[in-house]
Amino acid sequence: MLQENYFIENINHNPNKYQKKQMRKIIICITIFIMSTINSIYPQNPKYPFPQNKSYSVGSIKPQNHPQTELNKAVMQFYKVWKNAYIRHDCSDPKQYYVLNDEENVKGKGSTICVSEGQGYGMQIMVLMAGFDKDARTIFNGMFKFSRAHPSSKSPHLMSWSILKGCITNTHDGNNSSATDGDLDIALSLLMADNQWGSNSEINYRNEALKILTAILKHEINYKNNSVLLSDDNVLGDEDYNDIRSSDFMPAHLRVFNKFYPNEEWIKVIDNSYLIFEKLQAEYSPKVFLIPDFIEYKSGKYLPAKPNYLESKHDGEYYYNACRVPFRLAIDYLIFGDARAKKILDPLCDWIQEKTVNNADKICAGYHLNGEPIAGRNYAVPAFVCPFTIGSMVNAENQEWLNDCWNSIADFEFKDYKYFDNSIQMLSLLIISGNFWLPQP
Repeated sequence: MLQENYFIENINHNPNKYQKKQMRKIIICITIFIMSTINSIYPQNPKYPFPQNKSYSVGSIKPQNHPQTELNKAVMQFYKVWKNAYIRHDCSDPKQYYVLNDEENVKGKGSTICVSEGQGYGMQIMVLMAGFDKDARTIFNGMFKFSRAHPSSKSPHLMSWSILKGCITNTHDGNNSSATDGDLDIALSLLMADNQWGSNSEINYRNEALKILTAILKHEINYKNNSVLLSDDNVLGDEDYNDIRSSDFMPAHLRVFNKFYPNEEWIKVIDNSYLIFEKLQAEYSPKVFLIPDFIEYKSGKYLPAKPNYLESKHDGEYYYNACRVPFRLAIDYLIFGDARAKKILDPLCDWIQEKTVNNADKICAGYHLNGEPIAGRNYAVPAFVCPFTIGSMVNAENQEWLNDCWNSIADFEFKDYKYFDNSIQMLSLLIISGNFWLPQP
């Protein structure tokens, strides 16, 4: 009672002092509320803004025929054109964004406007271009929302591979399944976003990535043979359960996943897939070291897929899936220094230089495993030139070739190509210029 009387008397004797003290508390609370609201609405400054101008693993190289400023300028100029051509937000939910697919060869009923593969490319590109593009985080968030709005039939955390005009999930003939490469790239991009902007705002990037990783481990990993499944549509007992799309092997992705979500299966898949690739090179392409688009598992053995296995008559050849293999493996060496990637890429890069007489303009858009160009494919396109360029970065002996490759890439006309080639080139320019990085926990 004595304390209460003292408190009342103190207020009566010092009303202004008490009111000022209370007002300060109110102002502090309001300020905290306003700042938290602003942080939830407006993007935080990126931690790794473009350009990063990184050097990769010891022994790796970047183009030396242009200064870093020119390499960065080429990335920025191409990005502006790429973004204008492919970033869309015309769904009923205006907050959703997607990467437009303008290819004409996507199977399915209706017009496919987006594939999960492209969404994964786009989400990585947005994280890497943050700092240059002030809208990068807004677009990234919208891309994530789009992916969540179109889940596969097996999991709400995996993206359905094909989205039709009108932003409608493609369910024709069982198309409402995932494509593993898209999910791997989307998961990686969310972990990159966690490093870039933090996860204390509208979207908890890290938690959302972990949900995808849980679903990948459940639906897209072959625990029997320690490999990556083609899709969440593959289940144990299927004839093609043990088959592989070569471009789905992304060792650097799996290594990152194991850091954020430790599971021995990530490393088992890395180790076994490297062995599979080495054996395929040795047995089916011993002189040129090419890997086929699709790999079938028959009678306990991996072998190139037969024609029209899944996508085209070139499914067992070095075509529009396998063309990404040098790009996927090189990242594992450039960032983590895995010598197995270099072991596979060195002879492959030696062969392509010899085959083209050191002229990157002569790289063809498809090869038989014996190294001969596929008939009618005797022309260069970004989807083949860019990955070969990245593959050559693992060895300093390729410096002159790498310089020439950069010049060849610069000569490609954007208007001559569609989504796939242009998106591969966009991501490749970031890697080649030293502006690619991977997240850390």
